[in-house]
Amino acid sequence: MRPRERFLRAINFEEPDRVPHAVQFWAETIDDWYSRGELKVDLRAKGERGYGPLPVGALDYSTISPLYGLDMEPPWNSGSPFYRTNFSPMLPEAILEEGETWRVVRDEWGVKKRVRKDGRSVPQFLDFPVKNRDDFESFKAFFDPEDPRRYAEDWEKKVRAVLETERAPVGWGFPGFFGTARWMLGLERLLVAFMRDQAFLREIFDFWSSFVLKLAKRALETQVDYLGIWEDMAYKNGPMVPPRLFKELMVPFYKRVTSAFRQRGVDLALVDSDGNINALIPLWLEGGVNGFVPLEAQAGMDAVALREKYGDKVVLMGNISLWALRNGPSAIDEEVRRKFPALLPGGGYIASTDHHIPPDVSYSSFQHYLGRVQKWGRYPVRLS
Repeated sequence: MRPRERFLRAINFEEPDRVPHAVQFWAETIDDWYSRGELKVDLRAKGERGYGPLPVGALDYSTISPLYGLDMEPPWNSGSPFYRTNFSPMLPEAILEEGETWRVVRDEWGVKKRVRKDGRSVPQFLDFPVKNRDDFESFKAFFDPEDPRRYAEDWEKKVRAVLETERAPVGWGFPGFFGTARWMLGLERLLVAFMRDQAFLREIFDFWSSFVLKLAKRALETQVDYLGIWEDMAYKNGPMVPPRLFKELMVPFYKRVTSAFRQRGVDLALVDSDGNINALIPLWLEGGVNGFVPLEAQAGMDAVALREKYGDKVVLMGNISLWALRNGPSAIDEEVRRKFPALLPGGGYIASTDHHIPPDVSYSSFQHYLGRVQKWGRYPVRLS
């Protein structure tokens, strides 16, 4: 069975030949495995990695996915490897200061941040482009949906090729409402606005939903198998926004976007948020979001409990704890044995870890995990 068919069967709650499988890696993980000689194939992307807010473009997933038998090609939450939509204001990137091991840069969103040259830490965010309504009005001028640079020149050819080979589902995703507002305002200013200037946030969310739907038009006229949404709006103890305000300020705009996709036959809207999102899941369902990734185990997310609670109302992806991969074969076996029998029967699950695979996971542990998914992820489920 080809990956796209396997994926489509699973998200429609049918049992394919085996569970679909998809993972992402931090770029430094691949660097370390390759530099130590454990990984024999150079999977590193060529050229400068840039300073954009998402790291998914730093690895060669067109080679990684078939090498490891993966069924999806990232990014599945904020773009597409086939459409390559650019959602940013496309401001010129610049190096503002430079030291021996660090740089202060301004990225394509206009965000000023201090970064390590080797990329091995989260950036230190220093300044953001939107501080008030006047800034926002000026900032909007950089978001021309008709700018030809927003799609790769060969996007139609790429989509046709993946449909002909069925090597992966064709997703289309966008940076979500909280995530985008955070790039514009910064986290502190955004959280204050939720409490003190809700009208301003409605303006931002209304603008963003309209812009996203304009950019989605070409994809929807060609082929979309699922909609991805990147948010990252929770931490270990729960969401960063009270559910009441999430329902009031954000659910209507989710519904605007997901309804447009459902009218074109796209039934899965998959939101990607780290942290404990339990309190938001019923509200996302109201907004037409019915898939959830990565289900961070260390933040208290439990895919088995979610399946028991929501049944076939939700598609689940992830939740295989990185703690298990860090701790080796016995922990991996225990984790997979607990979750696969509850999650695989009847479809509706995509196997994945609960975040990008980091450098402290050994290559041998990853290989053991991969082998368990390939052996124990087959239908009918038999863990032997």
